[in-house]
Parts: sequence; C-alpha cells; structure tokens
Amino acid sequence: MGRDNSGIWEKIQKSAQDTERLMNQKKYNAVMVKAKQTIEYMIRLQCDRAGIVEGKPDKMVRDLYEEQWITKSAAEHYLQILSIGAKASRDGDDDPAAAASAARILSQEFRRFSKENKSTPQERGRSVLPSGRQSRSRRRNKSALSGGDILKLLIPIILVVVLIFLIRILTPKKDPTSETTAPPATTATTAAPTTEPLPTVDPTVEETTTTAAATAAYKTTATLNVRNSPSSANLQNRIGKLDPGVAVEYVRDHDAEWAVIMYNGQEAYVSKQYLTASE
Repeated sequence: MGRDNSGIWEKIQKSAQDTERLMNQKKYNAVMVKAKQTIEYMIRLQCDRAGIVEGKPDKMVRDLYEEQWITKSAAEHYLQILSIGAKASRDGDDDPAAAASAARILSQEFRRFSKENKSTPQERGRSVLPSGRQSRSRRRNKSALSGGDILKLLIPIILVVVLIFLIRILTPKKDPTSETTAPPATTATTAAPTTEPLPTVDPTVEETTTTAAATAAYKTTATLNVRNSPSSANLQNRIGKLDPGVAVEYVRDHDAEWAVIMYNGQEAYVSKQYLTASE
C-alpha cells in the first residue's frame, strides 16, 4: 500500500474516454466490458488508499462501503456496472439499453471520482481521509474537554463537598445519655432442627450438558462480518465484526456457505470459510 498511483489514475482517465468513444461508435458489448474495467481500476485505487486488501471486485466494493470510503449510492453503481460488464463478457451481450446505462452510470461516478482525486501525482500516491472520516476526526477533537472545562465541572462538586463538611461540623452532637435503649428480648425457645431433602438431579439436564460439552468449538481465521441474514449482497444486514482468532459460539450449519452462531444473545450468520475448529 502507499505506492505511486499516478499510473492507474491515467488508466482510469483513458479507460473512461475509451468507453465514451465506443458508445459513439455503437459498439455496445465493448462499452459494457470497458465500463467494467474502468470501475475495477477505480475500486483498486481506492482500496489501495484505504488499506483494504485486494480481492474480488464486488467484495472490495462492500469493504469500501462498510469502512465508509464510498457512499451507498456509489457502491450500488459500482456493483451494477460490474454485473453488466460480467454479463457482456460471459454471454456476449450487445444490448444498447444496458450499454447506455453502464456508460451513463460510469460517467456520473467518474465525474465524482475526478473531483475527489484532483491532485498532483505526488499527492495521489498518499492516502487521504474521505470527508466522512475528516468530519468524524473534527467531532472527536471538539468533544475533547480542555482543562478549563474540567475545572468548571469540578468547582460545583467541590463546593457541595465543602458545604456538607461544614454542616457536619456545625451541627451539635446529641447527648448519648439522653437516649435509652431497651435490651433486646431473648427467648429460650430453641427451634427444632429440620432435615431438608437433598435436591435431585434431572437426568435430562445432565444429558444436555454432556451433549453441549461435546460440541466442537470454532474460531475465526480472519476479520469476519456478522450478519442478520445469510447474504453478502445486502449492504445493510451487517450487525457486527469479529477479529481474527476470536472464539465463536457455534450453533449449526445454515447451508454449504453459511453457519449460524450466537452473537450478542441472538442468532446471526457468518461465512463458514472463515471458521475453523479449535484444537
């Protein structure tokens, strides 16, 4: 990460121009393939700046969105162009409407991308925080209390403590001889010892405990998203994240791809390929 990205930036510009040229020539299949290639360049450049490990393009888009490097609208547009381009490459699709849609969305995202990346080649090689992260950083700085603010909060507390101390000193103490207390009455009655029956162990509980103990334990092998439904296509279903090497409470397999675990007291879904049985 942190390499000079001037070369890939030039590829993005040229690829976007080629897409527009191919659209004017009505080479619709080539338009969709070139639009997909341009988006992949843009995704790769942003992942490099965000410190996100490269992988499949759709996964990198979701990682960029979840880390708040791109907006939901941009993420949906990226995924749409990737889908159109993949279909054109696989099936030889030559649909003018699909090509026009890919070219229009690419033009919109390229303009937005260009505004956010207008800088010198040296500056392009450095990672820059997106506006969302800059605003969060400013909010954190504003929320930090200065020494004067802390003193303002402590003064009322100190005054209350001093006032309580003065009240206790100035209040006259009661004469201990003015009050009499009667000795507590005692009774000679002795309670007869009682024998309580020993608690019985429910054999079904013991069997359940034994079965639970025999269940294999699992842990994560990488940073793992926790979702409330078994799908990675939905960008809104992520409810948490597990670090690598964290033990999970495995419940059952959902299917060949997803497993059900207990997360914060509720059942949730994680990808099985990032789980491994503990030793």
